[in-house]
Amino acid sequence: MIKILVSDFGNYEKVNGEKITHPMSNENGIVDQLKENLKGTNKVVFVSSDINSTPESVLPYARIFFDSMKMVDIKFNQYLIIEGTNYDKASEYIEGADLVFLCGGDTYNQHKLFSKMNLKQILSSYSGIVMGQSAGALNMAVDVFNSPEEKEESEPIFYEGLGLTTINIEPHFKLDDTNFDDKEKYQRDAIIKESYNRPIYGQCNGSHILIDEDNVATIYGETYLIMSGKIKKICDNQKSLIVNKASYLKK
Repeated sequence: MIKILVSDFGNYEKVNGEKITHPMSNENGIVDQLKENLKGTNKVVFVSSDINSTPESVLPYARIFFDSMKMVDIKFNQYLIIEGTNYDKASEYIEGADLVFLCGGDTYNQHKLFSKMNLKQILSSYSGIVMGQSAGALNMAVDVFNSPEEKEESEPIFYEGLGLTTINIEPHFKLDDTNFDDKEKYQRDAIIKESYNRPIYGQCNGSHILIDEDNVATIYGETYLIMSGKIKKICDNQKSLIVNKASYLKK
């Protein structure tokens, strides 16, 4: 299995309240890497982030993802969506898929959907590409740290994830906290505190981490290492860095 942890694809923009799809950004090579590592293009599966989702609520987001790939000439024969009403088809849909995409959204709500559909067990025998964006990438970890976005009212921030990697990311990371509101300051403080227990990789939008079939993890794009209370830039856009194996090998 190949695992890809992504912050944001830069594949749409809002214009007058409407989301306009753009080609998936290849600034840090993710399009080239997908083309190189896909074993086939028969089937792609989009997995929702909401246990209460419906086909109608998920389709607009799935369509953006599917269309942005088509725009860079990554096309599949089948496009399937797993959401809150058809989660029982997860095993059937994922079997033989070339790419499974875990979308962004509410991290803990997505975890509840993953648990309900038994995704961890299903992926234990999967050999294609699993790509998680934002919440999806967070939930790929063995032990998830879901940094609190709502201060004391946040959903659980520690729980067992899919077990695909020991890497913990913080997506949409911004180093400059000058204009942070109270919630963002609380969240940053929690991240710094947790960094004494584990390394956390602050992923700026457009960056990603690719873990190949030999369990070699490579960072692509602007990324910060948050560890022992310190924040240090370790990679720039259009650059790459191999992660220390001790920090990401599956337990």
